[in-house]
Amino acid sequence: MVAKHRHPVEVDVAVVGAGPVGATAAALLARSGARIALFEARPAPSADARTLALSHASRELIESIGAWPDGATAIRSIHISQKGGPGRTLLESDEHGLPALGHTLGYAALENALWQRLAALGIALHAGEACETIELGEGLATARFASGREARSRLLVLADGGTSAARIPGIVFREKDYGQVALVAAVRTDKPHGGRAYERFTPSGPVALLPVEGGFVLVWSMAPQDASAHAALDDAAFLAALQSHFGDRAGHFVAAGRRASFALRLRTVNAPIALRTAIVGNAAQALHPIAGQGLNLGLRDAASLAAIASGFPPDAWGTSAMLSAYRDARRRDVSRGVAFTDFLVGAFADSRGLPTWLRGAALTALDLLPPARRALAERMIHGASP
Repeated sequence: MVAKHRHPVEVDVAVVGAGPVGATAAALLARSGARIALFEARPAPSADARTLALSHASRELIESIGAWPDGATAIRSIHISQKGGPGRTLLESDEHGLPALGHTLGYAALENALWQRLAALGIALHAGEACETIELGEGLATARFASGREARSRLLVLADGGTSAARIPGIVFREKDYGQVALVAAVRTDKPHGGRAYERFTPSGPVALLPVEGGFVLVWSMAPQDASAHAALDDAAFLAALQSHFGDRAGHFVAAGRRASFALRLRTVNAPIALRTAIVGNAAQALHPIAGQGLNLGLRDAASLAAIASGFPPDAWGTSAMLSAYRDARRRDVSRGVAFTDFLVGAFADSRGLPTWLRGAALTALDLLPPARRALAERMIHGASP
């Protein structure tokens, strides 16, 4: 249900940003009977061609609100190795009694399913509304949009990638540039993937292959100048370069789609709350894609916010007590998720990190010690325990 009119919107919760985290937060918060409205700068659902990697726990969360789309590909195992050194680890869903460790699916498919579910729940989604200013008061938060509309709410949830949060006095973002870009492309090999994902650490950065339908999505980290050069190669030369760099554990690469790239940075907010405001998902923390933690961490933000809110009466939503409880509930998982990802980049994805033999010993130990494997998989699926 996309609202067109321009009169002020007065609700219990206004969510700015209707991507997967914002939409999920809205659907979960609506369970408490609150009046919810979402605002999205884009005028229509996304045609974004990105592929997402969601943990099994994230799938269960989205299924719980009735929004899991068709067409997802199960990740039943993850093969972890390093180039130029010993050691490898294999994580398998059977070892954890799960049908899959995670799934891959299209961003557009997930967002469309979520927007349809919001409509079915009667939650207003105001598209084409870019937030321009935010005014925070003791009793209400007011978000004003480029169209002239404003939304007044007890609780303001910012889930738009940090654009709006940066307008709040006292909210500061810290950024770490890894000096690399991720080159992304659809690729195919000459053998079925069997639901196996690959994470291979190389001296120039990690290379991931995520199973999708009949092939893989490649996420290849490298220096910006190398990414430009590889993107300019014809398919045959690109596939040859990939084969040489990655090896043949996934088979022989036979086809590649259009290449795209994005810079690799760590971006975190100094505080996930402000007066009457919760900051969630990429608006609070944007991570390196290694280990696929970013969106899963954001979805846990959404689930935690809704769980905390359900313990307060609606007229206490957005109060200091509620928001402090949310901040405290998320502190451990977020800090450990950020640290875990950043450690992997430094220790495994950067040739200046741990020595090759020590990385190999760590991978071998993981492979030989089932409790260590289970702990790693648990961390990737569920995050850090509160």
